[in-house]
Amino acid sequence: MKNFFIPIGGGNEIGASCYFYSVNGVNIVVDAGIRFSKENPYPDFDLLKALAPKLDAIVVTHAHVDHCGAVHLLSELYPDTPIYATFETAQLLSLMVEDAIKVRYIGGESQEEWREYSLLDKALSRLERREFHDKITVKDVEIELFPAGHILGAASVVIRYGEGESVYHTGDISLFEQRTVGAAELPEPNPSLLVSESTYLHTPKRKSREEQEEAFYTAVRRTVEGGGKVLIPVFALGRAQEILLLLTEGMRSGRIPPVRVLVDGLAKEVSTIYGSFLGRSFFNYYVQPSPGYAGVPFKEACKQNLKSADCIVSTSGMLMEGTPSYVYASLLAQDPKSAILFSGYMVEESFGYRLLKDRELLRAFRCRLERHHFSAHSGQEELKRLTEELSPKKLAFVHGFPLHTGQSEFAFNREVVKF
Repeated sequence: MKNFFIPIGGGNEIGASCYFYSVNGVNIVVDAGIRFSKENPYPDFDLLKALAPKLDAIVVTHAHVDHCGAVHLLSELYPDTPIYATFETAQLLSLMVEDAIKVRYIGGESQEEWREYSLLDKALSRLERREFHDKITVKDVEIELFPAGHILGAASVVIRYGEGESVYHTGDISLFEQRTVGAAELPEPNPSLLVSESTYLHTPKRKSREEQEEAFYTAVRRTVEGGGKVLIPVFALGRAQEILLLLTEGMRSGRIPPVRVLVDGLAKEVSTIYGSFLGRSFFNYYVQPSPGYAGVPFKEACKQNLKSADCIVSTSGMLMEGTPSYVYASLLAQDPKSAILFSGYMVEESFGYRLLKDRELLRAFRCRLERHHFSAHSGQEELKRLTEELSPKKLAFVHGFPLHTGQSEFAFNREVVKF
């Protein structure tokens, strides 16, 4: 029986991650994410349905919406298929997908929005929570979730079959330890197929983490001591928590002066969930969730927060229109003393990306703009080390951009990879 793998989305792109495996006749889908595009937000579910009228298992690697934001729509197509995720991912997923639905329908409620909320409730009722290294048996195939680093609850997926054969799907992976999560754990070497993310595969070696942190502290200190305000747009899940700990450490060590930090947007709720799983608080005397202002328009509430805080940490990390960080950015745009410190990756469709690339748009901003790289993805050298240590029989890169269309190791959307 032929085994094969097809990216339904998230192959030669970042977004809409959805990967179909047929292993010993068992049909498995790993992830069901969304793109940050209103025109084409979802994986090619029509193709998936044609390939697999029935699915045996759906596995969600982690709760970033480019990996889970369409899981309720996938579950609608396969209402009898169980969904597997770690305990941490299960709790974060419900919050993140609900927020993604809300953001998609900004501007007015609709019947379709409420239909999606209903589908999410149904999908969550099918979700089976698992610990790392639990064995999930589907017919004669075994699935095991390995810690992937990256963010809280993130998992890599090992699929074992036949006589000692296996597939290793990294998901988004971090081989280095972060403040909130440890490094990834790798499975046994020589898998039949290694499917690896490649977000930064072709990015030249960046500054060390220590150098990045010092540059970040310098930017915060310079802005605050100059009488300005700091806005740090963040991903609510993972990046926000790392930044909050970084700011707290900076104040404790004296690398930045004591500053009042307010946390706004979805990052507030996610930080509370992180705290409950990790047994630590992300809030303290200086770092606090932004207050609520009953009956006050959101823009006015943001103005109040800027008056009382030196630093705002807010979602979204890419300044997507309509999000809290976008509103704060518009309020700081004309203040040359203030700064917007981006903290990571931005898709081309985002306002943040356009702001840094479009000179006409940039001229409308008098505040300082800086980009600091605090990625939770493995870099080029680490991905090379990963492939060398595992020494797979076949390698397929996904979740990235090939340098040219002839690059054989990249698995493009809809491409069939046999193993």
